[in-house]
Amino acid sequence: MNQPEQWPLLEARGFGDLFAGTWIEGDDPDEIARLLGGDPAAAVPCGLAEAMRHHEPYGFDELVWMGGHAPGWTHAITVAGPRTRTEPLAGRRYVQVVWDAAGLGVHDLYYSDGATEGRLSPRDVAVPDWPFHEHAHGLLDYRACRPFAGVRARPEGALRLWLDNWLILAGRLSGRFVDDDYLDATRRLYRLPVG
Repeated sequence: MNQPEQWPLLEARGFGDLFAGTWIEGDDPDEIARLLGGDPAAAVPCGLAEAMRHHEPYGFDELVWMGGHAPGWTHAITVAGPRTRTEPLAGRRYVQVVWDAAGLGVHDLYYSDGATEGRLSPRDVAVPDWPFHEHAHGLLDYRACRPFAGVRARPEGALRLWLDNWLILAGRLSGRFVDDDYLDATRRLYRLPVG
């Protein structure tokens, strides 16, 4: 499977400050929205450009642009509010990638193999004793990183490597990488409860 540059596509669509993407096992976005506390009847079909009109990275309302990603997988991208809660997804496989330029930059990977939930530091992507290790083949765990001491993180050096690692891992696990076709499709915008 070819591994395209995914971050430039996401950054160009307006996620340079904050990106929270969750790849969730399951083909039914409405079912997943219900698990997350959303009302599928209130979801609005739209493209990403229309969804981004509501873009508010640190807002108090959570809006998620969600739809089919690959067979057996749904992808949810947070457009407004905090990252999508993963606790209601217990029993499903998922990975969640978070980039926050106003915070630490790349967050730990939130994941579940369907039985065990956890968080993995970007520095530990090559550690063999975590559930999705087989999807991390060839990814680097670049440990020689200077501490982040700026006002704003930039996706450069180790932070960019770690961000790319998480996006590649999510694409390998789900069977599809984020690409223009995905980002140009119509999906649905769901309002989820915060908390």
